[in-house]
Amino acid sequence: MNVDHTRSKTLGWLGALAAASLLASGQAQAGAYGLSVNELNSFRITTSAGALSLAGANRNASDSAFFEGGVAVNPRAVNTGPAANADVLQVCSGSGCGGLPQNNYAPSPSSTLEFARGDAHAFGNMLNGGSTVRAVAEAQRNTVGAATATAGDTLTGSVNLTLSSAGFITFNFMGRRDLRTSVTTMGDKSSVSIMDIFNISCNTSSPVGCLSNANADGVIFQFAPDGDASNGSDVNGNHTVGSLDPFSLNMTAGTNDPATSRAFANGFAMFSLTSNFALPAGSYTLNFSKSTRTDIVVIEPLQVPEPGTLFLLGTGLAALAFTRRRQPK
Repeated sequence: MNVDHTRSKTLGWLGALAAASLLASGQAQAGAYGLSVNELNSFRITTSAGALSLAGANRNASDSAFFEGGVAVNPRAVNTGPAANADVLQVCSGSGCGGLPQNNYAPSPSSTLEFARGDAHAFGNMLNGGSTVRAVAEAQRNTVGAATATAGDTLTGSVNLTLSSAGFITFNFMGRRDLRTSVTTMGDKSSVSIMDIFNISCNTSSPVGCLSNANADGVIFQFAPDGDASNGSDVNGNHTVGSLDPFSLNMTAGTNDPATSRAFANGFAMFSLTSNFALPAGSYTLNFSKSTRTDIVVIEPLQVPEPGTLFLLGTGLAALAFTRRRQPK
């Protein structure tokens, strides 16, 4: 019997098995997903006495998207008056943009689509009937690189809020949030955030003594929902009796670990806060800021000891043992 021939043939089979195992091992699947939805309905500003009016405002709805390696998308913005509609067209970058319609606030996670999208709109009057303000920033990436999406609605510039007689001011609305982050490989990153801040501040035409009730930034009344109805988001003291603050609309969540995906999803609930003192009649500035942001990063996957890799190691050790056993004495 030809021992060398038998040994060579056996080693050949072991080598073939090892090669097949190596092809099966490969790299770990990478990917990251992030979603931030911030939606308010029936947002109203009311007063306990007299009447409110808005003038001289610049309302801005904007969004942006960035997908590394994709087609560049410039940020878009719509500027209108305080009571006008501002519906900015969705921006989207990446190969998966085709199936994502305008004004779509449902999550769109996918194992194949890759995209970054931002979309925002604001409808209605904050003083009469209430307004709707919505923003979504979403991104999905399965290949190496970064992606970012932002969207929001703001009132900027000189937004004059006039109170005809002294009265308590109330902000109230129905709000919901949906924040989700997940990654498939350790080290990939997904971070999402939302922000809602509404306040009234003093200006040069405000009543005498306005600044004496304001903080260092001139804010006399503010609502920044954080899920605690007694924490004092009113800059002049604790929330008044009957205030509603069911969950935070100012938060950031993120993960870089497949085992710690994050999800903060809440349906519509009522939010409400009334100033703890009556604002004197006169002119003030209304400030409104609402935003969403998603950032994801997918890194180069590391080689991992998958089952195929372990089998390859075992095959090599078996070949080595066979060779030593068959060596002539």
